[in-house]
Amino acid sequence: MTLENNHKNGDGTWNATVAAPLRPLDGASLLTLRLPAGLAQGSLSGRYFLARCGAQTARERDENWQMYLRRPLFVATQRRAPTENKQEEEGNQRAEVKAVDEEKVWELLLPVGSDPGYHWLAEQAVGATINLIGPLGQGFALPAHSRHLLLLATTDRAAILLPLLDPILDKGGHVTLVLATTPGNENPLLPLLPLPVEVRLATTEQEWQKQLTETLPWADQLCAALPATHLQPLADLIRRKRFRLDPGFAQVLIEADLVCGVGACLACIVPIANGGYTRACVHGPVFDLTALVR
Repeated sequence: MTLENNHKNGDGTWNATVAAPLRPLDGASLLTLRLPAGLAQGSLSGRYFLARCGAQTARERDENWQMYLRRPLFVATQRRAPTENKQEEEGNQRAEVKAVDEEKVWELLLPVGSDPGYHWLAEQAVGATINLIGPLGQGFALPAHSRHLLLLATTDRAAILLPLLDPILDKGGHVTLVLATTPGNENPLLPLLPLPVEVRLATTEQEWQKQLTETLPWADQLCAALPATHLQPLADLIRRKRFRLDPGFAQVLIEADLVCGVGACLACIVPIANGGYTRACVHGPVFDLTALVR
C-alpha cells in the first residue's frame, strides 16, 4: 500500500498529521501538517483545504453530524518532509527520490479568534490526525511575463501570498510586499521572507496611500489579500496612477464563507461587477479585480 493510500480515506478526504507546534503570526498561526507529495500541482497561493473540526474516526464521520462545519485553511508553504532515514542522510539517491514522491510538509494559515472550530484545530497536539478536503478553489496565477510583483496584505492574511515569492525571485524578478500593520508591531512573518523581498510597512491610511502611490506604477502584476472594504479604493487608485485598470493586472483574494467547497450550499455567494453573483469556493476565492468592482 502506498503512502498516498495510507493518507486517503474512502470518502475522498485526506488524513493529515500535525507535524509541529503552531507557529504564531500576527492575527493568525501556521498549522504544520504532513500530507502526500503530488497532492497539488502548480501555484497553491490562494487555494485552501477544508478541515473537519472534532470528528476524526470513520464512525464519528458516519454518525456524528452535529459537529462543527469544516473550516477553510489557506496554503502558506509546502516543502519536503524532513527524514530520519540514515540512508537518506548519507545521500542515497534512491531514498531521496522516494522521500520526494511520498510526503511533504504543508503550513496552512489558521486564524486566531473566538471561532470554536479554529480553536479546536489550534489545540491539536503533534501527531494528531486532522481530516481534510482539498486543495480547493482557484488561486493566484502568475503570467509568464511577470517580473515586477507587488503584493498587498494585512498582517493576518499575508502568509497566503508566500507561495508567490519563489516563482518570481527564481527568474530574477523583483517582489515588493506592502503590509498594513500597527505601529511598533514586530511581525513574525518577516523572518520567513526571502532576503530579496522588499517590505514596506504602512501603519496609517496615509502611509498606505503613499506606499501604493510609489509602487503601483512599476508593477506588472499585483496580488492582494485585503478586506473587502479595500477593493474599490484600490481599483480607484490603480486607475489614477496607471490611467486604467486592465484585466489581468490585479488579482485579489476575497472574503467569503467557504463551507462546502463545491458550490452546492451557496454560502460563499459574492456580488460581482456586472450586477450578478458568483460562488467564491469554486470560481474563486481569487478573482481578477475587474470582475468585482466597477
